Amino acid sequence: MRNFLLLCLLIVSTLTFYDHPKMLPYSEPVLDWLAEHISLPGAQSDSMVTRKIQKAFYAIGQDYGTGQQEALAKAARTIDNLLQFRRDYCQNGDFHPALFGDAMQRACDVLRQYPKLEEFKKD
Repeated sequence: MRNFLLLCLLIVSTLTFYDHPKMLPYSEPVLDWLAEHISLPGAQSDSMVTRKIQKAFYAIGQDYGTGQQEALAKAARTIDNLLQFRRDYCQNGDFHPALFGDAMQRACDVLRQYPKLEEFKKD
């Protein structure tokens, strides 16, 4: 039984910490299932919000090239990156060299779904 639990822990930790684009299609269903069935205290945590935005940005990136995928992945890496991305590109309208036009609009639309993103920022 102990070996089985260690194997499960190894698999979950590998899927959690391994965010390579080729691994995401396999790790996303497992992480979504865990988030649904294992409830943690609090309605949403910063990691849950970040994972949801990362998943949405990953879906957006599939329609574009690797430069756009990398820019979206970098923007969704942390809450601080998301807040800066939203402030610079969605609110201030700055030009992003890799994301512009439809890609930027779609990314900003995702961030508009989380108007209270600042609440998850760690001080």
